[in-house]
Amino acid sequence: MTTESKATVSKNEAKPLSGPEMLEQATEGFNLFQDGRFSESLAIFEALSARDPTEPYFQTALGACHLALEDLDVAESYFNRAIELDPTDLTPFVNRGEVYLRLGKVMEAARDFNHAVSLDPQGQDPLSARARMLAAAALESVEDAQHSGPGSDSPA
Repeated sequence: MTTESKATVSKNEAKPLSGPEMLEQATEGFNLFQDGRFSESLAIFEALSARDPTEPYFQTALGACHLALEDLDVAESYFNRAIELDPTDLTPFVNRGEVYLRLGKVMEAARDFNHAVSLDPQGQDPLSARARMLAAAALESVEDAQHSGPGSDSPA
């Protein structure tokens, strides 16, 4: 899709959004998310995604909103879509890993965190540091579970 969109801002406004206007709305959605106003942020990103369903950032943002709202299955589907659209972005891998952790899918989480780290081998993206930490924690929890599993009499 080009930076021009034929979709309208709202039912009351017939003017199509330009690329800069979409960016402005995405920034507003991001700021609302940062302020903990997840439902309002979600509404903005739903509208933006309807205008451009192939923009991976919108899919990642929708997933983040649903993750924050504890709608884990929906969050996972948006992160999956973002990864399909841009498999080089580490953000949806880290976020999907967090979904997996919350669902108790520790190995899947560790896989996503490790993949995110592999996408930033120099560690330049702050999110890759978070992925490294979460990957280590996920693997440690698997090891702990294996050592304290059924039949284990020794304390951890």
